[in-house]
Parts: sequence; C-alpha cells; structure tokens
Amino acid sequence: MATFPIVASYAPSGPHSWPVTPAYTVGGHVTGTGLSDLAYSQIPDDEFRTTLDGAFPGFSFFYLGGLLGHYRFRVRSHSVDADGRADLYVVLDADLVGGVGGGRVSDVVGGRVGGREALDPATLRWVQICDGVVDNAGRPHPFYATGGLAPDGSVSFYATWSGVRTAKAYLAHDTGHRDRIGRDIVTVLGGFAYGSTGAETRAASSATIGASSA
Repeated sequence: MATFPIVASYAPSGPHSWPVTPAYTVGGHVTGTGLSDLAYSQIPDDEFRTTLDGAFPGFSFFYLGGLLGHYRFRVRSHSVDADGRADLYVVLDADLVGGVGGGRVSDVVGGRVGGREALDPATLRWVQICDGVVDNAGRPHPFYATGGLAPDGSVSFYATWSGVRTAKAYLAHDTGHRDRIGRDIVTVLGGFAYGSTGAETRAASSATIGASSA
C-alpha cells in the first residue's frame, strides 16, 4: 500500500533530544493558531536554490526530486503553546518490511530497508532557508543545527519560534564526495514549507499533509 511521504503522527509534549532550550516540544497540533499549512514538497523552488547556491559556492547541490520511496516524515509536534511559542518536530522513519512503517532510520545503518539500500543516518542533514536566509547558525556549511542524526538515535528536525516566520526545510544527504572542481556534493531530497502568519488562519491538517508541491 502506498503511503504519503509526510504523515501526521502527533504526540504529547516530550523531549526532542536536541541540546537546545526548550528541551521539550509543545506537543500535538492545535488548529486556528496562525500556523501556516504544512505540505510535502518534492523539490525546492528557484528562489530556494538560488539562495543556497549563492551562499555556499563551495558546495554542489543535486536535487533528487523527493524522498526515497521507503522513507517518510512523521510529524510529532506542530503546535503553539499558551505563550505563543510555536514549534515543529519531525522524525524521519522507514518502511522496514513490505510497507510496514515505524522503523528508525538509525536501526538500519549499513543495511537495507524494504529490500532497498539505506542511507547512513550519520550522513543525513537538513538545509533550511528561513525568511530568505540560509539558516545554518553561521557555520561554514549549509546544514541546519537542530536537524539530522540526533543524540537519541533518531533522524529528526526541530524548530521553535515566536511571531511571524516563513521557512522551507529539506532533507539532505552529505555524500562525502567532491565534484571535479573540488566542491562538496550534497543531494537534496524532499522537504516542506512551514511557519506562521501572525494572524488566525487554517493550520495543517491530514488533508494538506501528504499533498505534493513540486
């Protein structure tokens, strides 16, 4: 049975494992709080790619056109608390056997998933552009700070913010190889846009999760 590449799997507030404050997610999902719709995207738009290329000319980015068929994004928290703090917590998991999901990617390192080769979790990262700027905490590479292989062994993405925010995040594979002119090769897989409008609006639902917006 085919599955959406991004699915709602909301959970109560809990630790996200990333060494940042706050240490716990808001948890669950609350509609009508100004959160933007969350929808799967197969490939970044021209603005995203131009911004990424311009900020990191020492990297060569290739766009796969979506997640590998046996991976999916599982949304654990996409919510706002009483003080107006919003967050998004997404875990990457895999179909381990014949389309049955729920497997941690880190559990199949160096092996196979659903009969197909699995990427090494240690090579999985995220690239994000937030409010028109590559969000990499000022580091010499383009990767998002609280996304990738987390201390608890999950491959996940965590963001928290207050106020208006516009962001697009994509899973990326740091291949460890370089092209002919010495640039580090990074393969960009599927991702999603998220954020908040600062006004009451319809938030994400199971109808928008899973919708492809190439």
